[in-house]
Amino acid sequence: MQRAKRKPTSPPSLPPFTQENLTTRFVSAIPELTRELNLELATATFPETFTKASALSCCWGLLNLGTSTVQVQVPVTYRYHLCLREAWKLEMRQRTLIVHAPQIKPSLPPAIHTDQLNTLAVRGWARGSTSTLLTQLQQSLTPTLSQYAGDARHQELVRPQCRASVAEFVQLWLEREGQHQRFTTIAVVFADEPKLINPP
Repeated sequence: MQRAKRKPTSPPSLPPFTQENLTTRFVSAIPELTRELNLELATATFPETFTKASALSCCWGLLNLGTSTVQVQVPVTYRYHLCLREAWKLEMRQRTLIVHAPQIKPSLPPAIHTDQLNTLAVRGWARGSTSTLLTQLQQSLTPTLSQYAGDARHQELVRPQCRASVAEFVQLWLEREGQHQRFTTIAVVFADEPKLINPP
């Protein structure tokens, strides 16, 4: 008597997305998407210019010995990331997936392209060498640029690139889940931005 062939069993399907399980499923999948603790979002290179001046006088200020000025021009690459372990929240609005992502953070220190560094020095008429003044300026570059990396002006310039990187990361997860066709738009909101009231 021939034994009936058993039909192969299909793997259990994942439960459908709901508002309640969406964020939990995404967060639990992060270690499978990347082993890194930080998600690199954007890099941008800008030319930066720094100037330092030193005025000197004698005879109780009656005799002006001149002002020495030094200037440094150098390209600087800023990098930005977010911490994957910080809070995420995902929500569905029809065919739009709204991703509330952690805040953008600068990766410090910025990269100074010293091979392209240019200096300019102007010595006051009765002043000595400007080498000390130039050294002081160069030593201040890294802490100053670290402050620049975190300021609003630099972060706003890279924010669109950061937003696209997060959307790409979430899209990868949707494809792994077989849910990429369910949404036509991924809207990304960072923690330091106002809530998205009317999604695209």
